Amino acid sequence: MCGIAGVMTAGRPIDGPAALADRLSGALAHRGPDGDGRWLSPGADVLLVHRRLAIIDPTPGGAQPMATADGRHQIVFNGEVYNHAALRRDLEQRGERFTTASDTEVLLRLIARDGPAALSRVRGMFAFACWDRDEHALLMARDRFGIKPLYVSATSAGVAFASEIHALRASALVEHRPSPAGILAFLRWGSVPPTLTWQRDVETVPPGGWRRYSQDGSRCGGTFADTRDAYLDDRRRPLSADAFRDAVGEAVRDSVRAHMVADVPVGVFLSGGIDSSALVSAATSIGTADLQTFTIGFDGPASEAEAAQTIASHFGTTHHPLVIAGADVLRDLPTILERLDSPTIDGINSYYVARAVAGRGIKAVLSGTGGDELFGGYPSFTRVPRAAAARRTIGPLWPAVAPLAGWFLPERLGARWRHFAAADGGLVESYRVQRGFLMPEELAALAGPALADEAESGDTAALIAAVERERLEPHGREQAVAAIARMETRFYLESQLLRDIDAMSMAHGLEVRVPFVDHELLDAVWPELGFHPEMLAHKQLLHGTLARPLPEAIVQRPKQGFILPFESWLAGDLAPAVRDGLDRLAAGGWIRRDAPDRLLTEWRGGVVHWSRPWGLSVLGHFLGGA
Repeated sequence: MCGIAGVMTAGRPIDGPAALADRLSGALAHRGPDGDGRWLSPGADVLLVHRRLAIIDPTPGGAQPMATADGRHQIVFNGEVYNHAALRRDLEQRGERFTTASDTEVLLRLIARDGPAALSRVRGMFAFACWDRDEHALLMARDRFGIKPLYVSATSAGVAFASEIHALRASALVEHRPSPAGILAFLRWGSVPPTLTWQRDVETVPPGGWRRYSQDGSRCGGTFADTRDAYLDDRRRPLSADAFRDAVGEAVRDSVRAHMVADVPVGVFLSGGIDSSALVSAATSIGTADLQTFTIGFDGPASEAEAAQTIASHFGTTHHPLVIAGADVLRDLPTILERLDSPTIDGINSYYVARAVAGRGIKAVLSGTGGDELFGGYPSFTRVPRAAAARRTIGPLWPAVAPLAGWFLPERLGARWRHFAAADGGLVESYRVQRGFLMPEELAALAGPALADEAESGDTAALIAAVERERLEPHGREQAVAAIARMETRFYLESQLLRDIDAMSMAHGLEVRVPFVDHELLDAVWPELGFHPEMLAHKQLLHGTLARPLPEAIVQRPKQGFILPFESWLAGDLAPAVRDGLDRLAAGGWIRRDAPDRLLTEWRGGVVHWSRPWGLSVLGHFLGGA
């Protein structure tokens, strides 16, 4: 796990390469406190920078940038290859000889020998850039779920890339201008979906995708793995309920076993819910000793500290609770916003638990992120198919029935209902109603002059529509619940949760591993789970397959999510920061002048959820400094 960055020009020497390397390295120092590596090509037209967090082969042999023996290929790599031992054996059988024990060398040799198509064989999380001296080209790619970030700015002068937008901005490699398409996408969803970013002229390499940039200005790319395939009906291998449970149980343990591969201790984020508790169960069942668990606690009935302690005691882990308050968030907010790197309505909880873990000398930790998407834990798994089915059943009577039903809903749901009533009744628009941040009529009511013109721009609308199609549309026949799992994974998980947890954990030089975000486990669960709907309730498929069962009180505990008590904090300690962010948004013309007062009044009156003023204030802090 690391931070990577670099520049490839169109052939001319880089201006001040040493100073540029210092700026890039300094901007990413928090991601890799264990090493600082740089490589400059003989012609000074390619620069690679690496900040190292040493997890596998922490010896000097694993340092980066790393080159092949002949010097043709140079790589900077962020992530972990969990099956590096198996890939190494295969490459050795084909004549490759290795000089280190690192997974970086395995990835480098695999790419140099077999090209980007071979990335489909990699089990892990990764983002990398690999320079090919003979082809005068830079190859970049990300893992199939986009667990690790990679941002690129390509112009006629060359290409710049980094693990964070902040590094590109801090190094003056991109102009400080926001992207209207990225801002509008954030307002629609509460995060910025790939390949968009909030920064103009910067995009992210898509999950499962690769890009090759040549010094002559040509570029090409492709997809080495498409996670949509996993949900298609024609992949089904019909299994009995018992056989399915056994297969998934073994797949869960195998994924946890793979994600425990490290040359340093690996802990667990423990929230007290089924997902993180299942990780603790699986880790102990495969023989992990002296497991350390970490959780956040706070005053209030929603705190999960008690449930987490129950799991820790049940499985005998060494548990570390942390208590935080709104005043802590207010004090740390400037640093948190800088490290977030992109506007989001989530993520702060991960900042604190990551700080607590890193403060105890732990470098790597497992997280239950992805369990809800994989095993059907969100309300969307029942609400979205049910709503779409009801609309199809009502059929031609819908235009008369829909307005009447809207009268019985709370005011805060009015815009969502009206959008659902007017939409086509398909799963995608039903999902937007469930997961979206602002509905179109809400966005129109808020938009200031800087945003209104862009919202009406055909080019901007077409760009956002293309990104949404790529993230949300299927490419084959699938069950309704499989469609929800796919959309939750490819949109919410990949656009928001994984990006946020990476940014917040790496702010403290901590590697977060996500065993439920694993393509081999995904293939074991879907599409078969769509044909066993009884296993969706309370994630029965997950907890019912554990070799060491969870306490019944944890299994039956209502789902509440790992959320800090923002509603009370927004009324107290965080109120000034939220107001400041909203005012910045209005001052920049992004929202109407009267919007801050109106939003806060609506929130206090229960008309809108607390996430609306909070999310918009976060955006205001980003754009206010753009």
